[in-house]
Amino acid sequence: MFPCFGRPDGMGTVTEQEKEEFEEIRSRLLTLLEKQITHFRYCFPFGRPEGALKATLSLLERVLMKDITTPVPPEEMRKIVQKCLEKAALINYSQLTEYAQIEGFSQNTFQGSTVRIFFLQI
Repeated sequence: MFPCFGRPDGMGTVTEQEKEEFEEIRSRLLTLLEKQITHFRYCFPFGRPEGALKATLSLLERVLMKDITTPVPPEEMRKIVQKCLEKAALINYSQLTEYAQIEGFSQNTFQGSTVRIFFLQI
């Protein structure tokens, strides 16, 4: 049962089709939010608009909630954000290596160097 705002007890019925449509929209929204977090440098350049990244994370948390009263376990939220940040680091690294090749640097320049990507612990 999903909450229904027209009834005093807050409960109502939802058809199977409505539930499927809701889950489809929820899935698309989750995908969009993950993409925005992954590409945060471009979606929220220089932290603008003010508070947008924080609002996106808050919305992600609400989308992940199973129902209105049960909060998302912090580990689940942490895993999703970490996955997004790992993707962001890989994208940034790929862009840098692509840029280095365009600028005429040879692969030999980086031979013997160790590339390390550090992830923040949230």
